[in-house]
Amino acid sequence: RFYWQLHDLFRAVHGDEPPASESLTGQLIWREYFYTMSLNNQYYGEMARNKICLDIPWREKDIQKDLDMWKQGKTGYPFIDAAMRQLLSEGWLHHVGRNAVATFLTRGDLWISWEEGLKHFLYYLLDADWSVCAGNWMWVSSSAFEQLLDCSHCVCPVSYGRRLDPDGEYVRRYIPELRNFPVEYLYEPWKAPLEVQKKAGCIIGQRYPERIVDHSKASHKNRQYMEAIRTSMMSCQPPHCCPSNDNETRQFMWLPSECADHICI
Repeated sequence: RFYWQLHDLFRAVHGDEPPASESLTGQLIWREYFYTMSLNNQYYGEMARNKICLDIPWREKDIQKDLDMWKQGKTGYPFIDAAMRQLLSEGWLHHVGRNAVATFLTRGDLWISWEEGLKHFLYYLLDADWSVCAGNWMWVSSSAFEQLLDCSHCVCPVSYGRRLDPDGEYVRRYIPELRNFPVEYLYEPWKAPLEVQKKAGCIIGQRYPERIVDHSKASHKNRQYMEAIRTSMMSCQPPHCCPSNDNETRQFMWLPSECADHICI
């Protein structure tokens, strides 16, 4: 009944356009799939003993400072920080924000295990669901639910933020120290001339942190790591399914095909 009520609701709002209802139905199917995959797997929320999770050699040394900055919303990337601060203050986060911060923590920038992110989410999310949350962390980090490290979408925290929040309302709401920054520098505040920073009342490195990582360099290095891991594992295939096609992943990440190339770097 719930399934058909959802379809009736989306049909009333969107007419006969299939993507909206299919996207919602897809989310429900993934939820049930994650429930099924976790049912007889007590180690579903960890990597080492989890038979469906790839054994990716995430960073283990000297991660605490980066991890703490990520948790506190002090990475120096305003869209990421706004999302993490919303999580801390409200206990909720839109799924595109969850995807962005999860990618940033894992294969996108910091190369820290998804297990750390899962623990943080389960502690703060009001809607925390162990099966769904762990499943999504494994998927977004490319640790499971792909063919074999085959996801090409690693969102850029700058371009992705601009696309989702072009006027900067979201960032300004959760990062008040950047409230007076002009939108042209809002997502890359380190590029703002000192005079602009002074006028905005926020000196980068003092009132708002410097970047803890250079995304362009880190993402390039991490893609090389992923390619090396993929090559070493080509003889084995994880015992689970993956998104049916590239379009499903784009919809999940809210990535329109016409702008995905400059959002995913």
